[in-house]
Amino acid sequence: MISQCNTYTNRKLISISENRRVFKIKNSSTLYINEVVVDDCYIKIGERCDYLFEVTKDSVIENVFYVELKGSNITHAIEQLKATITYCKNIHSNVKLKQCYIVASKFPSSGPASQTLKKKFKRENKIQLFIDTKIKEIVI
Repeated sequence: MISQCNTYTNRKLISISENRRVFKIKNSSTLYINEVVVDDCYIKIGERCDYLFEVTKDSVIENVFYVELKGSNITHAIEQLKATITYCKNIHSNVKLKQCYIVASKFPSSGPASQTLKKKFKRENKIQLFIDTKIKEIVI
């Protein structure tokens, strides 16, 4: 995916933030990652998440991470993620690993409501959903 909304990099640390919510990728393997600003850049109309990250190996997209930095409206964040997944369906149809991340200002990440949302999301979209508060860091 090439557009004016992306940055292609192999930095060891990629970090995005909004209103004290942070998502970080520790790229210890220095793989090339396409960081795409989705909200109001790549997708300008309708529901959409904030960012997506395409991890490439030998010019092939192997992993995609869809990210929404949100206040406390997790239901709306899920709708934004779903809309972006649908929008990118053809581009990401052959991607091995897809994951969605919501970094919220507050949400009981280990309670029964969270588990129910995650299971429903996986069943409907075939993609793992992670919900964290304040900071989420992943290692690739």
